[in-house]
Amino acid sequence: MTPMIRQYLEIKNQYQDCILLFRLGDFYETFFEDAKITSEALQITLTHRNGHPMAGIPHHALDNYLKKLLEQGFKVAICDQVEDPTTAKGIVKREVTKILTPGTVVEENMIDENNRYSLLIYSYDNEHFIFVIFDFSTGEIYIDSFEFSENEIIDFISSFSFVQILLSKNLKTLKSKIKNIYPSLYIEDLDEWYFNKNFEDVIKESYEILDIDVLKLNKNELLALGAVFKYLEITQKQKINHFSFPKRFKSSNNMMLDSTTILNLGLLPNQENKGKTLYDILKFTKTSMGSRTLQHWISKPLIKKENIEKRLNIIETFRNDVLIMEELKEYLSSVRDIERISSRISLFRATPRDLTALRISLEVLPYINELLNLIGLNTLEEFNDLKQLLSNAILEEPTTQVGTGKVIKKGFNLELDRYKKIFENSSEILKEIELKEKQKTGISNLKVARNKIYGFYIEVTKTNINKVPPNYIRKQTLVNSERFITEELRNLEEQYSIAEKKIEELEKKIYNDLIVELQNYVKDLKILSSKIAEIDILRGFAEASIKNNYIKPQFNNENLVIINGRHPVVEQFTDNFIPNNIKLDRKKRFVILTGPNMSGKSTYLRQIGIISIMAQIGSYVPAEYVELPILKNIFTRIGAKDDVVSGKSTFLVEMAEVSTILNNADENSLILLDEVGRGTGTIDGISVAWATSEYIYQVLKSYTIFATHYMELTMLNDFYDGIINKRVKVLETESGIIFLHKIEDGISDKSYGIEVAKLAGIPNEVVLRAKEVMNEISNKTAFEEKLKSMKKIKQKKFSKNKNQLKLF
Repeated sequence: MTPMIRQYLEIKNQYQDCILLFRLGDFYETFFEDAKITSEALQITLTHRNGHPMAGIPHHALDNYLKKLLEQGFKVAICDQVEDPTTAKGIVKREVTKILTPGTVVEENMIDENNRYSLLIYSYDNEHFIFVIFDFSTGEIYIDSFEFSENEIIDFISSFSFVQILLSKNLKTLKSKIKNIYPSLYIEDLDEWYFNKNFEDVIKESYEILDIDVLKLNKNELLALGAVFKYLEITQKQKINHFSFPKRFKSSNNMMLDSTTILNLGLLPNQENKGKTLYDILKFTKTSMGSRTLQHWISKPLIKKENIEKRLNIIETFRNDVLIMEELKEYLSSVRDIERISSRISLFRATPRDLTALRISLEVLPYINELLNLIGLNTLEEFNDLKQLLSNAILEEPTTQVGTGKVIKKGFNLELDRYKKIFENSSEILKEIELKEKQKTGISNLKVARNKIYGFYIEVTKTNINKVPPNYIRKQTLVNSERFITEELRNLEEQYSIAEKKIEELEKKIYNDLIVELQNYVKDLKILSSKIAEIDILRGFAEASIKNNYIKPQFNNENLVIINGRHPVVEQFTDNFIPNNIKLDRKKRFVILTGPNMSGKSTYLRQIGIISIMAQIGSYVPAEYVELPILKNIFTRIGAKDDVVSGKSTFLVEMAEVSTILNNADENSLILLDEVGRGTGTIDGISVAWATSEYIYQVLKSYTIFATHYMELTMLNDFYDGIINKRVKVLETESGIIFLHKIEDGISDKSYGIEVAKLAGIPNEVVLRAKEVMNEISNKTAFEEKLKSMKKIKQKKFSKNKNQLKLF
């Protein structure tokens, strides 16, 4: 076994759960089983060295290959040479300098602009759970305690696009469930010692605080937070101090939408609905920070009127001056990802091009401020000192690699300039030497040049070898020529080598010192990025409102009124979208909506929910007039689906969603229900739907729209004055039915199931036979008798304490 392989195995033994990329010269090599895995994952050649499998990637292409490995769910350890090979005695010293997982990547060319949330779940008893949600690339972090079942945790995970999940090791069953549902998601167990009592030091060091109580977290939340920082310090091989103070996921300033509502209303992109979500419709942002923050705004609408109206007023300001709005758009396009650049600065992983991007971003701030000032909006800090520092220090177009002499600008450091001058003047000196030697020897095609391996040399063709003077010292023999060195060239080579080495050392030191100095600006740059994101989003909302004909919503204490409301997504893909109205108040707050399939009931429900959310994130809305109460929650139960992995039927999934609503909604909630009870027998379904409606109306007192096929539910109107019957208008013609997609008062007395089947393309003979069967089995008299019997149902008075509900 060679010393190098022995060194590799010693290091690999410490990182058995990682693919170890082992630096050998200009390549990162993998060996043994890692080589087989890497070769297959990256589609690169598998070779052998001394009989050992081996696969390597060029060091300059590392990021591209790393990205591919991480996207496939691998954990990768980077093992670098940590001493100069030219001065090393024996085997070159190597160490793992960082460990990368999908959630710990910050390099610009390896990630897109979207949020890269990781989730840590810690439980000390398998009943109470601590969630820590964090984005390592931005330093954003949330923490909260939940009493969730494992299935509720799965639902929570489904509402985010997590790039990795960390679990305390006692959650093995949960890990198995998550892995079954999300096989490509990176999941890692954390040993118990991550959650030990020694959490205070790592948290204090990360936040640079003396008193841990300022975070206002309980003991178990602190354990979980400490585990996150320990994990990051171990994988990154450095202290972590770029995170903001943790925020509560459940905030008193925001609505907390559950995963079902986010999915049912199509609020945020996932694998199935890309391009057709509310996020896509409102995304007129020009900065990466704005795009990420927009997703956060949509998932957590505001619940304080003054905060909502502040945003709406800024949109109105932009709308009143379209020229400034458009000019601001152009300047925002020049602003790079300041939030992530500042994180990379904090982590000492900022590249020279990051600093150039930061300088370019800062240079447009005066122009942005000039526009904001013209329309009376608050201006941004301009960071003139930082801008000047970056302008003085970094070249306009630096290379990505520090130490080449092509990063630090001339005039920033005199010593570096002196060595660069020696370096740069060498080419002129070589020309002078070449001319002199040609004249002295009479060899007209004599060349004086340099390469990286042999240094400076004089090259003479073999036909002129007899003219070579005695002071030429042979250096290298080629097929058609000989290369020589002279004392003069040797002295020049020595100066050149010293200058080259000094340039590398000095530029690296100067750049590192610059990054150290930039640490003083990181917190303020984070604040700047947040303010730019807000301006970017609200300017985009203004543009969206003009382009899509949105109006400014009004807010009150009890009326929910939407006149000629439209579904903001569906209308983008439909030529003639039919608008609709809804009017609810504290007395008339519950709608039973009947109508056939495909008539537009679900779209109507969704557009009411989406318009309410748009209004509460501070956006204009698609309607002619909107007046809303401030909603604290929006709950939905729309669509039928089995949960095959968990072995749940459609009805069980449906009842679980209804249970969540009944146990969490209140008078400040909007509930949107579609076909509750259809996953079971008719009598059972009607009974559950009836009881659910009564409970919502009597106890929860939520604003509710309940779409149903059960005509029997329309009789609730006979029991409760505040329940309204509405239907979808349908036009019957000789050739069939036409869905008018218009909501009106009344009851739909037909389901039109056979007509819908015909529209769906069912063969005509099947449709005709269905009509024959329907005529045979339908019994109008029996149905009327059924309705009469339902009128005898005794009105139920529920307890006002909703926690006593035990229906499911």
